[in-house]
Amino acid sequence: MREIEFRRAGDLVEIVIDGVSLLDLVREAELPYARSEQLERAEEFAPEPAPLLAGAYSCFPGTAWPSRHYLGEPAEVAYNQEDDETMLLGCSCGIPECWALLARIEVTDTEVRWSGFSNNARDWDLSATLGPFVFSRRQYEQALRATARPAPAPAPPPSPVVHDDVRLVPVIDALSGAVHELTEDYPALPDDESLWDAYWVKRIAAAGLPKPMPDDPRLIPLSGFLTGRYLATLVRATLRRSLDGDEEGALDNVSCLGGGYCLLVSGKLLVAPGCCSDLTDLASWREAARSREPSPSMVWIGHPWLHVAADGDRLLLTGPTDRDDPGPELAWVSRQALGRAVQRAAAEVRYFARPLHTLCASQAEGGKADALCAALLGGSWLRSGGDWLD
Repeated sequence: MREIEFRRAGDLVEIVIDGVSLLDLVREAELPYARSEQLERAEEFAPEPAPLLAGAYSCFPGTAWPSRHYLGEPAEVAYNQEDDETMLLGCSCGIPECWALLARIEVTDTEVRWSGFSNNARDWDLSATLGPFVFSRRQYEQALRATARPAPAPAPPPSPVVHDDVRLVPVIDALSGAVHELTEDYPALPDDESLWDAYWVKRIAAAGLPKPMPDDPRLIPLSGFLTGRYLATLVRATLRRSLDGDEEGALDNVSCLGGGYCLLVSGKLLVAPGCCSDLTDLASWREAARSREPSPSMVWIGHPWLHVAADGDRLLLTGPTDRDDPGPELAWVSRQALGRAVQRAAAEVRYFARPLHTLCASQAEGGKADALCAALLGGSWLRSGGDWLD
């Protein structure tokens, strides 16, 4: 059996049989007929060492895989072409069908056979010296499939947008106790969930507390409690709930103010603290800003939590999730921006700690203001850094 190659060159496919171009094989077969015609038409042709008509063909587009043109299912048809013929080569003028090399292609389970070669514009008996060619179907199809246009390389993923406008806003979770303690007789939550946000805004106002975050009505910015009236209302409600009438071991029963940190990226709320979070969670944000690990690690913000993965000075935040596996991608932030956000948030809490300490001094006896203030904040914020943020 013969061996065939289909060599792709751009949109064209060159045919090579046993290492010889089909065009060269055809030119050799046509040479006697072309020379004879040239002599008969001497007045039309200038004498040439190689007759102009011999092998005057070229490859033509549209025959590369997945086209089945060379499997007897023609994609191009020349004039004077019979139903069982296939155009193997087209005219060198650029219009394939005007001067074509034709052949019959027979395909069986094991073989592909080319025979009955002819020119559609001449009655030259090419089959006398050209072909037949018999190929292994397996090798033939492998060669033909190799002409498939390579799949385009996947476009590289776009570089992530790395945000530098990052803020961590300290917040108090009013729903963790203060609102319920201060508005026990308030109407119950409506069944219609679409009314819940408006309900909590009104109930927080009825409790005498500051306005909540625009995007989350349960969270009140810590800065809203710098006014003495609001701060006193918050502390009284927290102590009333913590002590519940039990003055024995009072400080041991005082729980940390519920809340945490809202992550704002480009001015939009991206992450809010979850259940069991408080102001000490800034330590987890600090560790996130320092992370150098490419594998995700937890950022504790309550339930559910986040994960952070580092790529140089870019940090990928994912989540929220209640699993060890990271959740959906949230945002890329720069390490420097998150570090600055942590420092700014710490400064806000320390600023809040001073009026809180003053208020605690009026509530605690026997010089216990420091202990009460630390219990409410989860640590001492009165000096730079805080006990747990050194």
